[in-house]
Amino acid sequence: WTEEGTVTRVEQSRELVDWAQSVLASDGDLLSEVLRLGLERLMEAEQTAYVNAERHERTEGRRTQRNGYRTRTLKTRAGELELEVPRTRDGEFYPFLLQRYQRSEKALVAALAECYVQGVSTRRVSEICEELFDGRVSHETVSRYVQQLDEELEPWRTRDLEGTEFPYLIVDARYEKARVDGRIVDVALLVAVGVDEDGYRQVLGVDTAYGETEQTWSDFLGGLRERGLSGVQLVVSDDHAGLGRARREHFPGVPWQRCQRHFLQNALERAPARLEDELHERLRAVWDEPETHEEAREALRSLARQIAEKEELPELAEWLEVEGEETLSCFRFPSTHRLRIRTTNGMERLNQEIKRRSRVVRIFPNPESCRRLAAARLKEHHED
Repeated sequence: WTEEGTVTRVEQSRELVDWAQSVLASDGDLLSEVLRLGLERLMEAEQTAYVNAERHERTEGRRTQRNGYRTRTLKTRAGELELEVPRTRDGEFYPFLLQRYQRSEKALVAALAECYVQGVSTRRVSEICEELFDGRVSHETVSRYVQQLDEELEPWRTRDLEGTEFPYLIVDARYEKARVDGRIVDVALLVAVGVDEDGYRQVLGVDTAYGETEQTWSDFLGGLRERGLSGVQLVVSDDHAGLGRARREHFPGVPWQRCQRHFLQNALERAPARLEDELHERLRAVWDEPETHEEAREALRSLARQIAEKEELPELAEWLEVEGEETLSCFRFPSTHRLRIRTTNGMERLNQEIKRRSRVVRIFPNPESCRRLAAARLKEHHED
């Protein structure tokens, strides 16, 4: 280090210590304060790279000047953060960190604006749009929002998947309402998530369709294959006839893990009320206690025998033994993976994130708007 550099490091260390002491002595939330400082430092570093000069540094390659800050509220799991967002004199700089988290909000605004312009919005949607756009919403405004979002989202949604293998493929669907030819219809939102060889989840696909038919699922899964999806060793999903046939068509010979949570719900619906608590407990034991696939199969058979002989419910027992084995595929994979691949719970969390935004719209102006909003939120999750 040079003497000048040493002094700078010492000063920075003193500033950091002073800040840490002030935070520890305050009544505020330490996690929120640490997160706020970290995000602001990241944004300032990004600004330095954009300006191409350190603060107060004179360089020939400087692009523009710093120009103070603007306050921006960011919602995080640690609560709402009031961030000081750096600005530049040319007005062109905006941190990539915040751009990412604006996508789903922009998609929501676009959907609301489309509803508003078409005259089919609810009173609440109208109020939101009037507040957002100061009462002036035009087709041109809507088109500009939609075009900007599609230019960013569509290349990601249809990107090439070649070069990476995804041993685990998790697929699920949820339903939203949209207007089609003046009618309100239920639209299925199909989503696929893959886990790559390094253990990272990636959102591989999202699309809308009119129901979960064999053809719609076949088109969706076939599209993933055409884009280069490969290396699938296990497909995780709920039980749906159309999805099952499409899965066997595009992933022949690949084991299927039937979602244990959905299977449990199906089992309790078939069981008499007097048996629900015991069946719930015994099924959980079948999935939680065994170490190997054979041990799990034997535990399931034992449960089925008890249901048939002691409870005198042969039909329920046969259903448990035959279809219950489809919930045990996860036992053929590493034990450290089983908790994450035995259900579609991760997808349910994603669905809740989508629902949190879609319920503001209630009825989408068209299926494309629904897909756009879902893709925006899923892209943020994918990048995280």
